[in-house]
Amino acid sequence: MSDILNVIQNTRHDWLNRIQLIKAYISLGKLDQAERVINEIILDTQNEARLTNMKLPQFAAMLLTHNWGKYAFKIEYEILDNIRTDYIDDIALTNWTRSFFDELNRCANPLFENHLYITIEQRDAQIYFQFHFNGSFENSSDIIGWLKEEKSFPNDVNIQEITDSEMVIDVFF
Repeated sequence: MSDILNVIQNTRHDWLNRIQLIKAYISLGKLDQAERVINEIILDTQNEARLTNMKLPQFAAMLLTHNWGKYAFKIEYEILDNIRTDYIDDIALTNWTRSFFDELNRCANPLFENHLYITIEQRDAQIYFQFHFNGSFENSSDIIGWLKEEKSFPNDVNIQEITDSEMVIDVFF
């Protein structure tokens, strides 16, 4: 029951912040900024709907609640299309992603504003994820090592770029 109350409390807090931001922009006569925030809300709710429609409840819950935790990075995600997930193991996907987030959290410098942008789309018979990190790593070689060693679940991991402030990887499940 406390988990449900926590979700309700955090959701209410997020919505109140957004409504107050819109109200502030309107009171300052910045209607274009208010409209921008409203459009962001629309896009976010469309992505949330696509995420929950993937029928991967554990994975969806993890993404939806990630930014409420004490991670050294915030996430944003975009789901480009309806994804066919009947062949994906929800628990395995969630466990791999949580392990990746934990490793990224360990390697990210908590003194910086770090963001992980996740793009999810269907590519043939696989789900394609692109993880794009912007921020600061304390040790980028650790995340490279983890990605090369962690082969328990993804079909393929392709490291496009890793520097001290950016990482782009492609993962196929």
